[in-house]
Amino acid sequence: MGTFEVTKARMHDDLMQDGLMKKDKKAGSFITIGEPDIKLHKTGNEATVEICGLDIYDPIKDEVKARSVADIAYWMVDDDYDGSNFVVKQLFFCGGNHDEFTQWKKGLSDLARTKTKRNAEKTLKIEIDDEAFDRLYGFISHPISIKQGQKIAVRVISQFGEESMKVMGI
Repeated sequence: MGTFEVTKARMHDDLMQDGLMKKDKKAGSFITIGEPDIKLHKTGNEATVEICGLDIYDPIKDEVKARSVADIAYWMVDDDYDGSNFVVKQLFFCGGNHDEFTQWKKGLSDLARTKTKRNAEKTLKIEIDDEAFDRLYGFISHPISIKQGQKIAVRVISQFGEESMKVMGI
């Protein structure tokens, strides 16, 4: 805006609590991430969302670094965002133990897959369809039926626990 650079930032209330600010100048009190880098792929009356990465600001080095999808812990999609209430319609994991996910995807450890699915169902208090569970780790959403005026919101949680959201109109 004019001669000023404006950066959109959202900080959590816990930064205002006494004792949370670190005294050491080399220690960052918080991490700032940019909007997720996403692509919308349309085919007829369906679309898929692809997560490509995100930018993380390093306050110690005063640098913005582009990060890959491996630095995203998980991401969620609201395929009918109303502008105020984010309702999770799809959820995907990216980060974590990559060897375990690779093993899971290759089907080498059915026991680990069964245990992981059972733990996820217990935590979420739902029953997860086997086919949907097999696609729980990934960078491309399930197909979304699109309609005129629809908004799709994507919320990303970084490996640091920071969240960011991007909204796209169809």
